[in-house]
Amino acid sequence: MKNDDLRICFIGDSYVNGISDPEYLGWAGRVSVAARQKGYNLTSYSLGVRRETSSDILKRWHQEVGLRFPSSCKPFVVFSFGANDTTREGDHHVSL
Repeated sequence: MKNDDLRICFIGDSYVNGISDPEYLGWAGRVSVAARQKGYNLTSYSLGVRRETSSDILKRWHQEVGLRFPSSCKPFVVFSFGANDTTREGDHHVSL
């Protein structure tokens, strides 16, 4: 498995993107670094967009993931969102 072409798309908001992280990695970047250090042939894509809600992510995730997964790879998708869904600021609130 370590020689397989592993591809992971991390889809989400600013936490995926690493906002406020002084090393600009975020948790998704740290997971990717740890996997590479263990010898996995990993390509990771941090597809976090600051201030996006689950509704925003729903609109874009499938197309973005499809662009990054050739048929020869082992694809993985990780979703992480929710903080902006609870924010009542402007249009960044998902109605219940």
